Amino acid sequence: MNIKVVSEKTGLTKKAIKYYESEGLISPAKNNENKYREYTDVDIVRLNLIASLRIIDIPISEIKGMLEGNKTLKGVLRGTLNKINESIGNLEKTRLVIGTIINKDLQDYDTIGEQVKTLRETLEYSMAEKKEFVSETLLRIFPGNYGELVVSLYEPFLNITIDMDEKKEVWLKLVEFLDELNEVYENHPALNQIKNMDKSKIEDFKEKAKNDKLKILNGDIAKLKEERKRTAMQSFKLINGNKELKKKIVQASVQSKDMLKGAGLSNNIFEEYLGILSEEYKRYCEINKEINEFVEEEMKKESGVNLKEFYSGLIAQS
Repeated sequence: MNIKVVSEKTGLTKKAIKYYESEGLISPAKNNENKYREYTDVDIVRLNLIASLRIIDIPISEIKGMLEGNKTLKGVLRGTLNKINESIGNLEKTRLVIGTIINKDLQDYDTIGEQVKTLRETLEYSMAEKKEFVSETLLRIFPGNYGELVVSLYEPFLNITIDMDEKKEVWLKLVEFLDELNEVYENHPALNQIKNMDKSKIEDFKEKAKNDKLKILNGDIAKLKEERKRTAMQSFKLINGNKELKKKIVQASVQSKDMLKGAGLSNNIFEEYLGILSEEYKRYCEINKEINEFVEEEMKKESGVNLKEFYSGLIAQS
């Protein structure tokens, strides 16, 4: 059959048929007498298959490899599906970045350019890079020993895996939030309290912070409740009978609140975002809250006041 008939049977244009022939996807014989190409039913089947695969964006090179027996149809389809999923993932990341920029309503082109670059890059970070990004940002905001202590409080929960769209959105919000925080000046009174603390003590604190969190996640909750209750009661008795210690605690509390407010951390946004990004941190917070509520209730029964009320009273009296 000639090319006109083939075009009618396949729905392909003559130009498309000739193109597929030039790419080596079909090889019709030539009539020795009139030199016209003569197509067979096999060519029709091939052309219909080619047309169908092109509809779903299978590349010509992949189709050719399959027709030549170098690749399987399933393998070609799977490879194309992987590329499509990758493209969808990239488009989704781009959508999130654009949405974030729109919501911020930025007008400064320099700021927009920097924001787009930062947001897009952080979406590609590995787990280790995400952890490093958050840690280094906290160290930048809180210089010196104080920053190391802050990082140690969150370090066990910074192995962030972004495996759903909600987490991608929250990760970008966290990146924005951290980017907008103000650096605490090095001589802030709150930092000076531990500025010259011995490095060994810093390391001891970091190790204890890590172990305490592991205990909460993996330990006996009932036992932890009693231990914290005992510690809280001891602290209450120690502080309540020492005016000088009360004064120092109030001063440290006021300085810390001032520092956090200046940095832009006077709310719990960081913890809220981390709780969504890290299931471990969310579980830790839930267990920790349960323990604290138990301690507060028990202290109220035994002392007529819980720690929260006690510390609030100290500050109010200062």
